Amino acid sequence: MKRTALYSIAIVLFATALSQTSKGAPPFLPTKSAGANQGEAVQWQTNLHSAHKIATTENKPMLVVFGADWCHFCKKLEKETLTSPEISKYVNDSFVAVHLDADTDKKAAEILNVTGLPCTIVLSPKADLLGRIDGYYTPGPFYQKLAEAKQKHQVVQRTSITK
Repeated sequence: MKRTALYSIAIVLFATALSQTSKGAPPFLPTKSAGANQGEAVQWQTNLHSAHKIATTENKPMLVVFGADWCHFCKKLEKETLTSPEISKYVNDSFVAVHLDADTDKKAAEILNVTGLPCTIVLSPKADLLGRIDGYYTPGPFYQKLAEAKQKHQVVQRTSITK
């Protein structure tokens, strides 16, 4: 079975699991971005099914960030990287951002093979794996990895248009 087909199956299972378990923002998700005074905060979705609909409608890749309340580096990623005005603007402009708690959304974490935290996964609206960021990164390297995933999305789009 092709990798795309596996991820398509995964997204369906993932969305089903989340629609049954997600009850709001994960406890580690800050309600107000530390960088909000200098720019906009990331516009987080907490339900993968809703995020997938938005991603499909807007033809944007999904940025899925897994964290946990107990995870030091998850909180560090939140405070130092995801609240950076440049990162939050880029994420809002280029992705549909989804924030999930790995402890609460265990099935989703299992399907996407999340073995360590924080873990950031970028999926196309058709569930193609565009990128994976394991661990904590400062804003510069994190931005570079997001830009690489965005570029892959553009390649996937061009390829699907020509077929």
